Amino acid sequence: MDKSALCVLLFMIIQLAIPASLSGVDPTIFCSPTARNYTPKSQFENNLKQLFESLSSNTSISGGFYNTTIGNNTDRVYGQALCRGDVNSTVCRNCVYEASQELFKSCNTNDAMIWYEVCQVRYSFQMFFSLMVYVGNYPKQDSQEKRVSNPDSFSHVLIYLMKNLSDEAAFNPSKHMFATGEVKFLGKKNIYGLQQCTRDISESNCKTCLVSALGDLWVCCSSSQGGAVVGGNCNVRFEMFRFFDDMSSSLIIYPYFEEPW
Repeated sequence: MDKSALCVLLFMIIQLAIPASLSGVDPTIFCSPTARNYTPKSQFENNLKQLFESLSSNTSISGGFYNTTIGNNTDRVYGQALCRGDVNSTVCRNCVYEASQELFKSCNTNDAMIWYEVCQVRYSFQMFFSLMVYVGNYPKQDSQEKRVSNPDSFSHVLIYLMKNLSDEAAFNPSKHMFATGEVKFLGKKNIYGLQQCTRDISESNCKTCLVSALGDLWVCCSSSQGGAVVGGNCNVRFEMFRFFDDMSSSLIIYPYFEEPW
C-alpha cells in the first residue's frame, strides 16, 4: 500500500474511532436570552425530544443537512442540523446525537443552538428555515492565543485564501456550500481554511453570511495562528495545521508578485 492510500485509510479509521465532538474543546452553546423557558414535561418538551431523535437519525442519511418540524400551534418546534462537509455518516450521526443531548441538558429555552467542531444543532419555537440572520459566535481555541511573527504579510495571505473559499462555498454547486483549502505562507508553512453555509439559504445569502463572518474573523484573529467564527447559517475557520480531510481541500496559489488587495 502506498503512502497516500495509507494516510486515507488511517484518517477513516480515526474518524470512526474518536468521540463525536472530535475535539478537546468545549462546545459553543447559545441559549437565547430573549426566549422564554419551556415547562418541564410539557408538550413542547416532548416535541423537542422527538425533534432531537429525528435530527440524530436523519441528518447523516440526508447528506449531512436536515430540517424538520414537530408538533402543532404553540407547541411546534423547528429544528435543523448540519454536519461538516468532510466527515462521514457515522461521525455525523454521533455528533448530532451528542450535540442534541448536550443542548437539551444545557438550555431550557424555546430557542437555542449548539456548535461542535464537526456539527451544529439548532431549534426554535419559530420558523427559521431559509432565513439568513447573521450573529457571530467565537468558539474557544488555543491557537487564537498564539500570535504570528509577521502579522501584516500573514493577514494578506489569509485574506486571499478566505476570499477564494467564500466564493467557492457560495457559488460552486458541486461543493454543497462547503469549501476547504490551503495556501503556502512565505514558502514555509501552510494556512488552512474552511467555510460552510447551511444549505437552506440562497447562494447570495451564503456569500453575505460568509463576508460578515470573515469581517468578525479579521477583527478577532487576523494576527493569530488560528481562529473561528460560527453562526446560525455559516461558519469560518483557519489554522496553521490541517484540521479537515485533505481529500476535500483545494490548493490556493497566492500571487506574491501582485498586490493582495
